[in-house]
Order: sequence, then structure tokens, then C-alpha cells
Amino acid sequence: MGLPRKAKDSAFPLARVGKKRRTRIDLLPYILVAPAVLLVLAITIYPAIYATRLSLTNAELTNLRSVEFIGLKNYREAFGDDILGKSVLGTLRYVLIVGSLQMLLALPVALLLNTSFTGRGLVRGVIVIPWVIQAAVISIIWRFMVDSNFGVINDILVRLRIIPEYLAWMADPLRSFVVVVAASMWAGFSFFAVTLLGVLQTIPDDLYEAARVDGAGAWQRFRYVTLPLILPTVLLLMLLRTIGLAHSVDLIFLMTGGGPVYHNYTVAVYSFLLTWQRFEIAYPAALALMLSVVLLAASAVYIRFIQRSREWM
Repeated sequence: MGLPRKAKDSAFPLARVGKKRRTRIDLLPYILVAPAVLLVLAITIYPAIYATRLSLTNAELTNLRSVEFIGLKNYREAFGDDILGKSVLGTLRYVLIVGSLQMLLALPVALLLNTSFTGRGLVRGVIVIPWVIQAAVISIIWRFMVDSNFGVINDILVRLRIIPEYLAWMADPLRSFVVVVAASMWAGFSFFAVTLLGVLQTIPDDLYEAARVDGAGAWQRFRYVTLPLILPTVLLLMLLRTIGLAHSVDLIFLMTGGGPVYHNYTVAVYSFLLTWQRFEIAYPAALALMLSVVLLAASAVYIRFIQRSREWM
């Protein structure tokens, strides 16, 4: 006699459950991603956590053995720091002017490089040179160009009778800022131009032919065909450049040292100088974290505009 049906079902419960739970996990994707995850943790997450912890102390390079926890004191001091206020305004001025000018210069250059002309390949290669030159070299070049004794810019302006005599460009707040903006714009616009050129080459020629058939002129083709298709890339480039310029230290420091006085200070330069000159690390860490929070908020706005620009397309 066989077992009753209920007895048969209850006789092999473990075997059935075991079959259901035998799911094979493919570890290969996790193994391949693990190095990248560890790298991000090592160079991004851990420094951020360490900087946050550091900003809550009174740490200085000269008293690392006697660090004390002080809570939010560094953040409270930041809101009463007059130099920080000037640095914030300097950061906004620098980011807005340099980023806008770089884009305004790069867009027509990219449109030019997207057309056919003799020597286009050579020009495309040469345009990248400013981007690959180190900031130290750029700062030296531009300091020599505006030198008050033998600078080529002074010589040209005097010969054209635009200025009566050689000027000490880096000693004047406005003129020194103009030189820094010009150097930054020259150094960074090629990144915009090459990226935009890559996007322009992906636009089908059929769209322009259809626009010509409809009687659209050059400006109308740019307004209704080119601009909507490159707008997401333009906004993404502006986001990346905003973050890069806000964190930029090397060019401003090497050309002006933040001066004269505090006229070329940015938050990043101010934080660097506090460590460079006063050996402070806790207060600069707090300033860097506050700047990062502001940039995260700005990034969210940019990303929102990028999403909307894709909807407009």
C-alpha cells in the first residue's frame, strides 16, 4: 500500500524547498565592478568623510597631536568672516564671467570647425593646445605678456595709442582680474569647442536639408535645428565648468596670489591660502564642505534644466 497523499507531500518538504532556493548568483559582474567601487570609496567617499570630521575640530598642521572636537564652531565663524564674504562674491564673479565667455567663444569656433575648409584637420589639432598646457606654464606666459616693463600687450596697446604708457596690470584690482579672466578663457575654451564639435557632427544633414527646402536661413537653421539638439550638451558643459572653476586654485594663485589685497580671492583660493600661509586645515575643510554643498545645489538646478531641454527636443 502506498502512503496517503498528505503523507507523500509531507515526506519530501525539505527537498522541494531546497530546489526552490537553489538560485545561482553570477559573481562576475560584482567582481568586475569592485575595483571601480573601491577606487571611488578611496578617492571620493573617504576623503569627504575625513574632511567632515576634520571640520569639526581645531586641527592645524602645527598641532595634529592635540586636536580637539569643537563641533560647529568653524561653520559659525564662517558666517562672520568678512574675507569669506569677499571670496564668495569673487567666486560668483569668476565662475559666471569665465564660464559664459568660454562658451560664447567656443560655440562659434565649434561651428567653424564643423564646416569644410582647407587645413581643417590641422586647426582641429591646434585648438586643443591651450587645454593640454599646464596652468603653471599658462600663468608664466600671461604674466610675461602683461609685464609692466617688456610685456607684449603693453607694447601693442602703446603702439596703437590705446594707452599712453606701460601699465602694471597685476597691481590693479580690475586689470588683474581681466588678465586672469583672459588667461582662464584661453586655457579652457578649447574643451568646450571640441566637445561641441563632437555633438555637431552627430546631427544628421537631412535636418539641415529639410530646413533649407522650407526656406530657413542660416540663423533659422541654427535657432531651430542646431541649438535645440546641442542644448543638453551645452548645459552639461556649463555644469562641469561651473564645478571646475569654483574649485580652481592654480591659475589664480600663480598669477595673482589672490591679490592685490583680496580682490581676486575665491573660496577655493582662500581655503588654500589659509593652509599655505597659516597652516590651518580644519577651517579650510569647513569652507570646502560649504562650497561643495552649494555646488551640489547648483548641480541639481543644472540637471533639472538638462532634463527640461531634452523634453523641449
